[in-house]
Amino acid sequence: MAGYYRIEMSPLEYKSGVPAQHPDQPSFSVPGLQVWSEDPVINMGDFGCIIGHLFTRTDPSNRILSLTDRHLDAIRNSEGRSLLDDFWGGYVAIIARPDGDVSVLRDPSGLLPCYYRSDPPSLVLGNDVDDLAVRGPGSVDFTEVGRFLTSLDGMGRKTCLSDVAELVPGECITWSTSSTAISAWWSPWPSTSLTGLVRFETVACRLRQVVLDCVNSWTSCFQTILLGVSGGLDSSIVATGISQGHSTLQCLNLVGNDPGGDERRYASVLAAVLGLPLHEIWFDLAAINLDDPVAPNHPWPGAPYFMQAISATHAAFRNEYPFDAHFSGNGGDNVFCSLYTAAPFVDRFMCEGPSSGLMTTLRDLSKLTGADGMTILRHAWDIHRRVGAPPRIYRDPSGLSLSFVEALGPSQPLHPWLDPPDGALPGKIGHVKQIVRAHRSLELYPRRTHPAHIAPLLSQPILEMCLNIPTWQWIHGGNNRAAARAAFQGFLPQELLTRTSKGGPSGFMREIYQAHSGKAQEMLRDGLLARAGMLDLSIFKGADPLTVEGSDKARRILGLCAAEAWVRWWSDAI
Repeated sequence: MAGYYRIEMSPLEYKSGVPAQHPDQPSFSVPGLQVWSEDPVINMGDFGCIIGHLFTRTDPSNRILSLTDRHLDAIRNSEGRSLLDDFWGGYVAIIARPDGDVSVLRDPSGLLPCYYRSDPPSLVLGNDVDDLAVRGPGSVDFTEVGRFLTSLDGMGRKTCLSDVAELVPGECITWSTSSTAISAWWSPWPSTSLTGLVRFETVACRLRQVVLDCVNSWTSCFQTILLGVSGGLDSSIVATGISQGHSTLQCLNLVGNDPGGDERRYASVLAAVLGLPLHEIWFDLAAINLDDPVAPNHPWPGAPYFMQAISATHAAFRNEYPFDAHFSGNGGDNVFCSLYTAAPFVDRFMCEGPSSGLMTTLRDLSKLTGADGMTILRHAWDIHRRVGAPPRIYRDPSGLSLSFVEALGPSQPLHPWLDPPDGALPGKIGHVKQIVRAHRSLELYPRRTHPAHIAPLLSQPILEMCLNIPTWQWIHGGNNRAAARAAFQGFLPQELLTRTSKGGPSGFMREIYQAHSGKAQEMLRDGLLARAGMLDLSIFKGADPLTVEGSDKARRILGLCAAEAWVRWWSDAI
């Protein structure tokens, strides 16, 4: 269960000011570099080590526990870059160079967290922010909290903890005694070039092969797995892959009181077809405490309150049915390009010009969105005339004071993936933005005390395959995530493949607000966010969960409360 690592680089005579909480004996050590890990470690001799899970780029993939001389030579000669071509997984690689410099590469999936703190001349990295930041006054960066609450898309490497940043998936950070530099060794953009377009049926077949290989590979790493299932497309695809392996699998479906939160019908169909045990457990309102931070192990205050009920359920379930890893279909909507804009029409026009296929895409969009052709064309023109402009960043200032939002000024440098190359297709820009959002909420629990969370649909081979599929093929036939649906024809029940309804915990969130609205007002009126001048408390007016607008306000209020609880915990003000 233990999953923890810390990487520390400093001159021999210098000691980092960040207290370490690691075993005494390092897993890897050379002058100026020490590595501690409770995660799996693949040793590369005096050249470095790899923390996490590594698989070959073969058909099928195989898990790597030790490297051959050929692979070691390739890694050494490329200074680590060959890892991205020859392997995939959830890992960080530490490469100790002959000149004393040290490079740390985070794999493109983002499945193993990697945060860092630079205190020149030292650099410390790890997957546990509690090991990089100290609770107390000054620990929270309120400006970044405001940016986060205003726009998830507006966040770059900085986190909401002072002096703690994230190493973006696919990036390499290189340390020397005199400087630290970051470079992108992997980017999603080369995979979006759409070279060698193939038929939709061929795309679906290839996608199935890649997805099943990745899920099977991850499954081979664990003996017992808990999978959260909703009967939705993404978790059902993951269940199909796991069921083909040799792990013991338990499926868990969380049930809400409202129709949208009760997905037992679909989950039971999945379990019956695959022959899997299914446990149905209701969301428990008694598990919710607004004062408790939902996920203080996250460096952003984004975890919603319903996660407290999920956490309580997982803890009780683990006592009765111990498991080694928690799998999910998280990120599936994002990777499988669930777009509801006119961008696929623009993408096809930019690639093919006026063609018969363009009219097919127009019909597909009309069926998917319910909009008529002229409405779609107007939106398509709006998208096309902005080609080449910086990506639009969605912002939601509701509940935040106008003066605070204005004081934020221009955003810090955005996530490096949101700097598209010249000629990038607008639909692919939207696709990449979706994947960036998926990475913000991957880690459910601290790995020191909980089983790892694996979201296999974000594996590098799946990412690259999906990015290379044209956006118009993702809406083929007027269905969202069409290529993924076609890929699993004959593997999943038709009722699940054609399902268009979307369940979720929104009804449970309304219950939470109704039960705790008084406490929510008290928290925000007297809290640290209000003292920082961040809030516009007029949001409480009309927050009636029985109306659409009221439900949106209630959800936003609970999000602000969750941020308040997170800020108090890190400020040690609870």
